[in-house]
Amino acid sequence: MKKLLIASIVLTATINSLAQTEQTPAKWSLATSLTYPLADIYLLQINYRPAAGHELFFGPCWQNFEHDSFEVNALTLLLGYRRFIYRGLHLEAELYPAYNKIHSKVNDKDYPGIEMWGEFKIGYRFDLAGCRLYIQPAPGIGFGFFRTNKPPNFDEEIDYPTFTLQLLVGIRL
Repeated sequence: MKKLLIASIVLTATINSLAQTEQTPAKWSLATSLTYPLADIYLLQINYRPAAGHELFFGPCWQNFEHDSFEVNALTLLLGYRRFIYRGLHLEAELYPAYNKIHSKVNDKDYPGIEMWGEFKIGYRFDLAGCRLYIQPAPGIGFGFFRTNKPPNFDEEIDYPTFTLQLLVGIRL
């Protein structure tokens, strides 16, 4: 128990030493997810900070994963807004409009369609001391707004809301 307590204190102190506040944060940064590729989702996030405490982001996203009865192949645009509340603590909202050519394993047909996915997240940006790099864990809740041209079993296999675990690594430009 003592080892766990000591390890927790050391980890907390390390993270706190890495977290810093910027006097004049860079207006632009790039980030990518370390966790989404585990689910065969790949994205590049381009971030723009128009004013202190506000960040807009956008970027390309490719989703290529399978369910029991269909395969997803979605070319997606990431759109989002991040509001910093205190230091690196922030809330964010994301939209993922997509063209998704789903392939059904049930009848071996393609079901091209348009869809919209959304996520709400809370996270913290940890600036790595002495450099432009940062890490940003941001767990959230995701759900689908709509999907056109659904394949067989689509509604049975998609559960909303879905917990999403995002860990970004980024660099300020």
